[in-house]
Amino acid sequence: MKLSVFYEHIRDTAGQSGLSLEEICTLVKSFGIDALEMDADRFKAEEGSILPLLTKTGLTVSCMYGFFDFGHIKSSEAKEQITSFLSMASRAGASRVLVIPGFLGEHEQDPASGEYQQCVRSMKEAVAAMCAAAKPLGITVGMEDFDDSSAPFATTAQLLSFVEEIPELSCFFDTGNFLYSGEDVLEAYSRCKPYIGYVHCKDRTFEVHPGEEPKLTVDGRAMYAIPAGSGCIPMRELVTDLLTSGYDDTFVIEHFGAQDQLAYMKQSAEWLLNLRKEVLGG
Repeated sequence: MKLSVFYEHIRDTAGQSGLSLEEICTLVKSFGIDALEMDADRFKAEEGSILPLLTKTGLTVSCMYGFFDFGHIKSSEAKEQITSFLSMASRAGASRVLVIPGFLGEHEQDPASGEYQQCVRSMKEAVAAMCAAAKPLGITVGMEDFDDSSAPFATTAQLLSFVEEIPELSCFFDTGNFLYSGEDVLEAYSRCKPYIGYVHCKDRTFEVHPGEEPKLTVDGRAMYAIPAGSGCIPMRELVTDLLTSGYDDTFVIEHFGAQDQLAYMKQSAEWLLNLRKEVLGG
């Protein structure tokens, strides 16, 4: 089992704890976490300090993720952005990228409308172009079930419409995001399983965390961050099935909004590593 965590969580920890980024990265490494998920905009702004930090602490970049607006820009501009994005991923040593291809405007929300269909078509064309450009670089492109109603890839059916139409696109399965859309995560997992190439281990809770800003579901319920294995998502069942089915790639620890990121990272890593030992032994 390989573990990764978002670099933004490490930055949040610096603000919460007063520790330096190097001290936090060293602690994260001691938890059994070897890699990071890197925001492309963050890397673009801070590449000169990020790369030496990773070298010094022994961490690598597992995946770079980027936000785009492929539904509303010209194909020539999309091509330039794709080239720049993949170049950064290569410099960071990332073997995969997560693309968030864009969001719908208010007038584009109706799936039956021409505006919706044109926007999604443009997104798919750009994502397919990214997959083609990434392949010779040895980089895998993936998309996740993004928890935003203006993302036309938030639900299982929407995400699969991209993954099934673009053969080289991988499903980066986020365990906590289907709850946002009111979907059953086990049913979503069953449908997405043939395409899963990467996993975000995000748990959720409806228990109120005072002082923490929640994520609201489409029906208005407030969800809060929680360490993996301690919330309402059937994490044990999902991770166990992945392990016994032969998934031996990375499990990404994710809990944006947590007030104690360091404790959450440690607890999530311990839970995942202990479950791996329980399921597979050794």
